[in-house]
Amino acid sequence: MSKFDHDADAALLRSQISTYEKPWYKSCEEVLHNKGIRGLRCLDLCCGNGEFSDILRDRFDMEVVCADYAPLHLERARAKGYETIQINLEDDEEVIGKVAATYRNSFDLVVSLATIEHVFNTPNLLCLSHEVLKSNGYLLVNTPNIAFSGYLLYSLLAGRPFGEGHHIRFWDYRFLRTNLFLFGFNRFEDFRKFYSLPYDPILRGCKNRVLIARLITLCFRVCRGLQYLPFLRGICTDELTILSRKEDVPVVGFELAQVKKKLAACGDAEVIKLMKERLRIARRKGWLDEHLYLAKMVDELP
Repeated sequence: MSKFDHDADAALLRSQISTYEKPWYKSCEEVLHNKGIRGLRCLDLCCGNGEFSDILRDRFDMEVVCADYAPLHLERARAKGYETIQINLEDDEEVIGKVAATYRNSFDLVVSLATIEHVFNTPNLLCLSHEVLKSNGYLLVNTPNIAFSGYLLYSLLAGRPFGEGHHIRFWDYRFLRTNLFLFGFNRFEDFRKFYSLPYDPILRGCKNRVLIARLITLCFRVCRGLQYLPFLRGICTDELTILSRKEDVPVVGFELAQVKKKLAACGDAEVIKLMKERLRIARRKGWLDEHLYLAKMVDELP
């Protein structure tokens, strides 16, 4: 089955179980409420069923544009009265670039909820977000926190990351923040939070042994309190939510080959200087310490 066919089937299933009570909706709605963010022009990137688009419009007075590539999702969004953009983030960079150029500096807010873990071509998602945002615009990203102790236990029991096969990439706070920074975002606000007991992954990890899974799952109630301790926050929060702001800086990228290609292709000495400085800042902060080849390349920059 191709990824397109898989996502089309998922869109059909999603339409049958539409709900406004998903943890990532609650997490991001809480962020917008606490920050007083409302009345903006917003792009709901990979909008799915459009539930969060409805929340943005009805509860936060947003002017919402819905972007997706599943025909069923786009049809549903148009039926609700939303302007839509058809976009497949797995397309070639040039295709995404044309869409981004059409909507350059058009939005005050881009939301990407429970999406980035499903995308092979993460650079397309982040480059598009940077391009279509106005200067100092908001990017609100949500994804499962793979560092959560419940998911770590599942991986120990099952021998693979939770969501593998359905989720393509796995993110913790550090990895996501570093990517955002190198794609032109900063002023990060960390809204990680524990939202639900990990019964589903633990049940799977326990090979459907219900009683054992229930007993183990109850132990994770301690995460509700421990999540507020800085040194335990990473393993005690299941939802990873970051609010960042666009900076008017050139996009560098994160993957080594991509970074080298951008530096080699750029003919503007001032832009190259800014890109190199962005990389050096990330290196000085220690954000590249575990990314050995990229760190080595930065250390050797002239």
